[in-house]
Amino acid sequence: MKLIFGTSLFQLSALVVILYFAFGTLVASASFGITPPYVRNTSLTRNSTYEQQILLVRGDPNMPLNAQIVVDAPEIQDWIEIVEGTTILLPRGEQKVPMTVRIKVPSDADYREYEGKIRIRTQPTNDQVADGVVSISLGAQVDINLNVIDRVIEDFRVRKIDVSDLDAGHKLGWLFFPGKINFTMSLENTGNVNIAPSKVQFRIFDRTGAVLLEETQHTGKLKKIAPYATEDVTAHLPTRLPAGSYMARYAIYNNDEVKQEGELNLSILPYGTLQTAGYGFGGLSIPHKISILLPLFAFIIIVLYAIYYRRKGRKDDTLIN
Repeated sequence: MKLIFGTSLFQLSALVVILYFAFGTLVASASFGITPPYVRNTSLTRNSTYEQQILLVRGDPNMPLNAQIVVDAPEIQDWIEIVEGTTILLPRGEQKVPMTVRIKVPSDADYREYEGKIRIRTQPTNDQVADGVVSISLGAQVDINLNVIDRVIEDFRVRKIDVSDLDAGHKLGWLFFPGKINFTMSLENTGNVNIAPSKVQFRIFDRTGAVLLEETQHTGKLKKIAPYATEDVTAHLPTRLPAGSYMARYAIYNNDEVKQEGELNLSILPYGTLQTAGYGFGGLSIPHKISILLPLFAFIIIVLYAIYYRRKGRKDDTLIN
């Protein structure tokens, strides 16, 4: 059986199969996508900054490409920044390339919902463009959905915790400088204002966990985390326990709410083992602080008193003469 132009049905079928597999391979090698396909936040407030990372994903990164980024959000165009720039290189061999979208809400933003889009299109790099070569340009779209609210949200999530070994405290004269527990927390700020834990507390028991030996809580101010960010925060807690192995029950507070609590092993080494900085004046007990400050203040008062009467004596001598 013959078809038009003398092509047999068998030859035509074979050609269709070849084209199918060739085109299918081309599409598979050129596949492009993003994850997640949105920038979404429903708890923004004025003057807040929010960042979200989006991965640009290719099926077969056998050649370098440029991703051209266009923000299409007329109402909030000035709020949006692509940290890596509006042209992002997708290098050969890199299947996933991050793109960071930064949102900066101005101080006069209306309290309402905002929408927009970010369009992404791939193009060959300059050194890949050649005459007569047909290139496939693929694209994707990021949906933007933001909500600015008139409400402060103070909250965080504890991702992980870690405690380091420490040296025991030591005496210097009549003063006792306690050991310093360094308790590191990876915190995610899930609110819309800067935040830090209000209190970090340790209850330290003997090795079996049966006998409570000491209760202590963090000293100084804890570093605050920006909204929607995840960072490590280290709390410093004094301990007056000698070298040994202990079991500690910790609690991390957000105001009166316990955000996380648990148990961990605490190893206190003999003083001087780690050669790390321990507590200074801030770790001294109140009586020891008073024993240093009281004589110092008395000395300052005596000096000021002497200076005052010396000047007064000179003034009296001047008046007599």
